[in-house]
Amino acid sequence: MQKIVFFSLLLFSLATHASGVAKFTGIDGGKPYSLSLEYLDRATSRIDIEDSSDINNYFLFKNKQVQVVTTYLGNTLVMDMESMSQLAEKFGVMDVLGIDSNTLLVNVIDMAPTGKKETVAGIVGDVYTVTWSRNNVKQTDELVASGDRRAWEYTAAWIDAMNVISQATPSITIKGDELMSRINNKKLGILRFGKQIQLVSVQDKPVNPSRFESPGTSITIPGLSNL
Repeated sequence: MQKIVFFSLLLFSLATHASGVAKFTGIDGGKPYSLSLEYLDRATSRIDIEDSSDINNYFLFKNKQVQVVTTYLGNTLVMDMESMSQLAEKFGVMDVLGIDSNTLLVNVIDMAPTGKKETVAGIVGDVYTVTWSRNNVKQTDELVASGDRRAWEYTAAWIDAMNVISQATPSITIKGDELMSRINNKKLGILRFGKQIQLVSVQDKPVNPSRFESPGTSITIPGLSNL
């Protein structure tokens, strides 16, 4: 899930957590997208993804469960994550979930501080050079991370959401223990990773609980794995 995989590598612990809204932009497969993360607490969040396609997706995370809500040409479909990912994979359209399965096989080789500072969305962060590989091809990107409380909170909400996906969807494996450990030890939150994702704004304010209510009951597709 190219839009979210880099946050899924950034696991750390928080003693407290507030609600809020964080907005991001980035480039996925050469195309721009925008993303919004709303969090009521660490266990309740919503991720909305907007891109240039006619398909709009958002993910609801609540009570350690995840629902995928897809709107296409005015029609709304609510599915559990496992059924949605299997359907997308069977028909070769993993992008319907904003997922690039290859990106999940990221291995971090090195994370080195540059000594530089960068301000992203009004938050000052430290700049790191991260060398990582995907399918044995090395790449280098800049990571901007901060110890600012707001960055901690939205990153923690994001990571908890990714843990729910991982538990609910055995077919998806999120790797990246090296970067998890490094960020965890530094108690940081992410502001930017290369051109893939960058914070635009963050507001630590109460979010209306109705934003986390499902528009319907999830459907499952029996026998989908046998198609």
